[in-house]
Amino acid sequence: MKKLLLISTLVIFALLLTSCWPGSIPLVPKTLLIDNTHSSSGGGITRIVQAFQAKGYSVFYSSVVGFNPQEYGAVLISAPEVAYTNTEKSKLSNLLSLGGKIIILSEWYSYYNSAPLNAITSYLGVNISFNNNLLLDNVNNYKSHTDWVTTTKFEAHTLSVGLNKIVFFATSTLNAGANTSIVARAEATSYTPAGISPEFSEASSVESGVQSEGFSSQDVIISVPLVVAARVGSGKVVALGDSDIFSGDGNLPGAYIDQLDNLRLLQNIINW
Repeated sequence: MKKLLLISTLVIFALLLTSCWPGSIPLVPKTLLIDNTHSSSGGGITRIVQAFQAKGYSVFYSSVVGFNPQEYGAVLISAPEVAYTNTEKSKLSNLLSLGGKIIILSEWYSYYNSAPLNAITSYLGVNISFNNNLLLDNVNNYKSHTDWVTTTKFEAHTLSVGLNKIVFFATSTLNAGANTSIVARAEATSYTPAGISPEFSEASSVESGVQSEGFSSQDVIISVPLVVAARVGSGKVVALGDSDIFSGDGNLPGAYIDQLDNLRLLQNIINW
């Protein structure tokens, strides 16, 4: 009996050392904080909550428990309209240092200004930025909607396992720099329309410190990142330009998240 007690004590002590010793892998709780205190313009999140809960996560809302992401295993930031303070961005940085995950969803340009998101990624030192634009595709689209672009262009990554095709329901594009992984790219047939809002593009560039893409008066053919991931120390960041991709909304047979492999992508994000 004493020997069993000694072994149990040693195991508990070893686990404590693993979670606290410098350079070790942090023990990240299976908890998700949804930030709904910065006037989100994002799509519905009910199905996101259900997907996390199905994986054993407890889900909390910042409007109820406060914005302290460093106390959770993951945080969801969906198209916030109100800028984050440096104190709040520091808390996000602390979350990453503890091995947590930040999931960032943006939106298309006339509906949303991505400046608050670019300010976050710049502060965190993550080489990801969101363009204030809208991606269209006359060939690779869903249900003949040119702004419902689809892609089969996936790079080898944990997030792309099991994906054949995903669909975005009006998305902006991303910029991906050093130390990032492009998970999904736009098809070569995609393009951004003319008439980008200049004040949005300028605001995004100034706020983030990242040079935004330039747009002329003509349509621009592009093949750019749509899903990007990055490791920051022991933490992880996932970025997408569309908040509806995982939404339970939609006037389709089934919700947006149920189309093609969208749900599988979310499950991969949760498991990563």
